[in-house]
Amino acid sequence: MNQQNPGGWYGPVQGPGFGPASPPDPPPRRRSRSRLVLLAVSVTCALAAAAAGGYAYGRHTSAPANNAARPTSTQNSAPAAARPYQLTAPHSVLSGAFVYDPVMTRPVPESAAADYAAFGITNPTPVGISYKSSSPASQQTAQLTGAWGTISDPERVIDRHFAKIADNAAAEPSKNTRLVGTLQRVHPTGLGDAMMKCQNMSTRVAQRIITTPICVWADHYTYGEVVVFDPGALRNGGMGVSLGENADTAARIRNDARVPR
Repeated sequence: MNQQNPGGWYGPVQGPGFGPASPPDPPPRRRSRSRLVLLAVSVTCALAAAAAGGYAYGRHTSAPANNAARPTSTQNSAPAAARPYQLTAPHSVLSGAFVYDPVMTRPVPESAAADYAAFGITNPTPVGISYKSSSPASQQTAQLTGAWGTISDPERVIDRHFAKIADNAAAEPSKNTRLVGTLQRVHPTGLGDAMMKCQNMSTRVAQRIITTPICVWADHYTYGEVVVFDPGALRNGGMGVSLGENADTAARIRNDARVPR
């Protein structure tokens, strides 16, 4: 494990800590705060490893896409259903609510394309990026991992994705990460003709059980997994972002990242 960063594996957790700056605290409180930061990193790493099929979230390209360069509907008047799409990694999403986090973003390994092909994506091009909240009052993070190519059966791709997560968890029980509840088909506002399914994942870290939803969408050209993590859930354990909230965010990220080829 890399010991150069306080967070270890991926680097320090996004943001300066758990809330806005405050006057200096006594040593015991500072130690408690540092412990929460380390817990947040541990949960983020566990979710990344399990949810993304066993590899880290990261970018396939070397720099975030420029939002200003995104094609618009006026640039291509073809019907949406007849137009192929690709998945990009915008520098910011949700009208700037989340911005690219270079600290937590790492390259996608070459093996990712083969994994996506096994899910049922033809000629997949992997894409991945980590985001952090642009608001100093929020420490939420969002992870987008996916690919674009040709998808003949979107539902099959999603089901194979979640089956892979379950297999990874069963193969490494010592990581204390597993899917809980049932896989739910959802259709948040703005999803259009794509399919999306979500399920909660629980992670045990330092005697705390943290529950975080995972949402995956697929259409005939793009596929993506979105995990929104709220470090506030670490204070007492539990869920920081609901499944419905994660689904809404996933649909909005899809709309920002999916562009005509």
